[in-house]
Amino acid sequence: MIHLATLVGALVALTNLPIAPVDVETVAATVKEIDMSNREAQPPVSPTSLRVSLGAVPAGFTVPSGMVEASYGTLKIGKKDVTVLVGKSEATKEQPDLLDIDADANGKFAPDERHTVEVTTSTRGQNTIASSKPVAGALPGGAKFQATYSQSGERPAAVALTFNRYLEGSIGAGLIAVVDKNLDGIFGSAGDAWTITAKGQRPATEYALMQLDESVFRDGKNYRITIAGQLMSVASEVANGPNTKDAAAQRTRAEHLWMERFELTREEFFKAQGLDTSRPLAKAPIKWHYVTFADAIAMGEKEKKPVFIDVMAFWCVWCYRMDWCTYPDAEVTRMLNEDFIPVKIIQEQDLVGDYDLLMKEKLKAKGIPAMGVFDATGKAIHTIGGWSKPEDFLKELEAGKAAFTGQ
Repeated sequence: MIHLATLVGALVALTNLPIAPVDVETVAATVKEIDMSNREAQPPVSPTSLRVSLGAVPAGFTVPSGMVEASYGTLKIGKKDVTVLVGKSEATKEQPDLLDIDADANGKFAPDERHTVEVTTSTRGQNTIASSKPVAGALPGGAKFQATYSQSGERPAAVALTFNRYLEGSIGAGLIAVVDKNLDGIFGSAGDAWTITAKGQRPATEYALMQLDESVFRDGKNYRITIAGQLMSVASEVANGPNTKDAAAQRTRAEHLWMERFELTREEFFKAQGLDTSRPLAKAPIKWHYVTFADAIAMGEKEKKPVFIDVMAFWCVWCYRMDWCTYPDAEVTRMLNEDFIPVKIIQEQDLVGDYDLLMKEKLKAKGIPAMGVFDATGKAIHTIGGWSKPEDFLKELEAGKAAFTGQ
């Protein structure tokens, strides 16, 4: 039984504990447009882009008047399915010159939803590439986009909607950029995303952004923001590292976005790469450790196991190809979980310089994904470069395991 006096004493002690001070700064923000062409002044974020492949017009669908030889596609914006049509104003034209986007997703094409596009062609190798100059449009909420048409070789034609506006504010720790992720035309509403970065750093992709209710760790502080119109309220408090829950949420979100993107071309990719779709998949995922290089080596020494490290980044498509179709393989998962200490070092979440240490010194890699097997001294005893399908990757793991046991 806990005595009342003891409980009161404990509560008093808790109220006397030092509380980390929270600094709040309010700054004016500016709506800007992302310009990726200026390498001398890179923006803090890269634009959000939605892409739809075009195909035959489905039976029963009525193409708006004035368009012939139409191609059809739909893409999801929020919870709405937006129809996109590309066609010609006259059958005699060589390339499409009309683009219809049902931006309000009401099933009808208003006059202001028709765009005239200018398509030019070029040759790259044996492929003829057709592409259009961007045309401007907007969603009902006010989110503005630029739409472009493209078609290369035998691949299906496609239309990309690029949303290149963001809200930028500046504080001592760097630039804060807010992206209208939910595309409602308002910066700071639920579902939007943000980042804080220094000038000159690589622009953050949509995969590396945080949700508005999540914190960002930078230079010994965790930052959170709220938006009211074009005013940013930035709260910061001293911390030893990022909020564990927020960092994990960022990883989960990035993986989900990539998997969603890959699933759209699953059949095409598996066929092109000659992947064996009959191979069994793991019932549970690999038990990855998100720790520093030093901590990983210490874990390996304690467990008497080789350490497998996957060096990756949120922006790296082939890194996530590993997560999508190689790591889920049942035998790959079993081997990494049982015979190794599996570790991921993510560039954007690296706090101690492990990314550069591994890439430049340990692995001497020229690109990512870069993987390696390490012994208890931190020496790379086997290196693996780039994506590979499960059967080939298993051979690499066997080689790394043999190098460890042969020491």
